[in-house]
Amino acid sequence: MTSLDPVADLAIPTIVWLLMLVVGLELTAGDFRRVLRYPRTVTVATLGQLSLLPACAALLIWLQDPEPWVVAGMVLLAASPGGAISNLYSYLGRANVALSVTLTAISTLLALGTMPALTAAGLALFLRESHPVATPVGPMVGQLALMMLLPLGLGMALRAWRPGLVAAVRRPLRALSLLALGCLVALILIDQRQGLGAALGAALPVALPFCLLTMGAGFLLGALARIPPGDRFTLLIEFSTRNLGLVAIMGALVLGEVKLVLFATLFFLVELPLVLILVLLRSRLVGDRTRTPA
Repeated sequence: MTSLDPVADLAIPTIVWLLMLVVGLELTAGDFRRVLRYPRTVTVATLGQLSLLPACAALLIWLQDPEPWVVAGMVLLAASPGGAISNLYSYLGRANVALSVTLTAISTLLALGTMPALTAAGLALFLRESHPVATPVGPMVGQLALMMLLPLGLGMALRAWRPGLVAAVRRPLRALSLLALGCLVALILIDQRQGLGAALGAALPVALPFCLLTMGAGFLLGALARIPPGDRFTLLIEFSTRNLGLVAIMGALVLGEVKLVLFATLFFLVELPLVLILVLLRSRLVGDRTRTPA
């Protein structure tokens, strides 16, 4: 009988379930129907995330040959859907928030199939010979259904059933979700505190270029597809902001190793200041352009 791990078996699932419930409270059926408003942009951005993010990970794995746990973390991160915090980034940067919400919603819904498939393919490709990792696709789908679709559906149902109540508590719930995300990061770092210094040395040289590559991929794809400048910034944000909660579920619960989530955690800590700097610069730039002369 295996012993209970309070972090992997209790804390992480509880926090992730709460995070996905709050995301569900922010979603409506209109967020999915909005695809009809941005059909070309949504298609380009969705296909771009599913192809370019794994390609960015593969390029860095080939160039840098990082440690196996870093490789696994990169694969999980590249396979994950967009994180809901990207919607906040887009709002602060005065970008297209509606597009950001739609892209996050679509990628999250597709993740039930795409995340297990991309994870299994990536781990088999890059760790097949040196450090093979068993990737049970069935349990992956089951865990995603339990930890993603169920709270999302419950949140959307609550919003449709009690819209006034949800609107009244939306701001506190957003603050609670940010606090929960911070707790998730802290729990993973505390759980992996032994050898954290060595882990930082192995992960940071990969996390920073991976962050820059994903940002560049989103922006360049938008430019090549001739998407409006404001929407290109939204794509930059969406490509670089991943769902840490679902990575934690896949790494800790399905694959049974919290360390596999450590790279995604460090990536988040690297990405956060970079995104906030870009958001601040864009917010000021847009503000200068829209300010009318006295």
